[in-house]
Amino acid sequence: MKYSFIIFLFISKFLFAQETPVTFWQNLCEYKTDGTGKSIGLKIKLSIPCQWTQADGERPHVVKKFTYILDTATIIQTLVITKLSQAPSKAELDNQLTQVGLKTLCKDLGVFISSKRIKVDAVDGGEIVFKTIRENPVGTIYGYSILYDFFYKDKIISIIYGLGSANDEKAKTLFENYKTLFRSLSSKTIFLSQWE
Repeated sequence: MKYSFIIFLFISKFLFAQETPVTFWQNLCEYKTDGTGKSIGLKIKLSIPCQWTQADGERPHVVKKFTYILDTATIIQTLVITKLSQAPSKAELDNQLTQVGLKTLCKDLGVFISSKRIKVDAVDGGEIVFKTIRENPVGTIYGYSILYDFFYKDKIISIIYGLGSANDEKAKTLFENYKTLFRSLSSKTIFLSQWE
């Protein structure tokens, strides 16, 4: 009887310790850029689940990367800041943020699923949902992602939330489960530079 109770506690702890979109949402931390280095003068605040691991970006424009390993899938969020040669005009921005303009942005990313124009913290942007298939030495990885491109002066701030798995159906199902969390996290972005 004593051993049965111990086994029950162990199994319960394992089952109920699994993270869900809700548990991530209930335990948020802040990540801020200070304007130095790859943030090229911009100060931004992101809300990130505290359980996600953060690392500096390895590529030139990748400011930060956040990851979390699920059972057979991985969540990856990246913050990318790119400097343009000049700030887009209102007409150029309006054109870029149309359905056609956002779909064109997606052509080098993967298979377009959907897009829409958004505004977060008074900054115009676009949301693009897309699918990727990557061949790796370990096998095929199926990914589903939401890309947020925000246009602030002469910079594009890209926040990408992705979920990948070796199983396409698993990746798609998990992405659908986590999509609301990703959208909610993106809506909490604060562009601190504009309020200084």
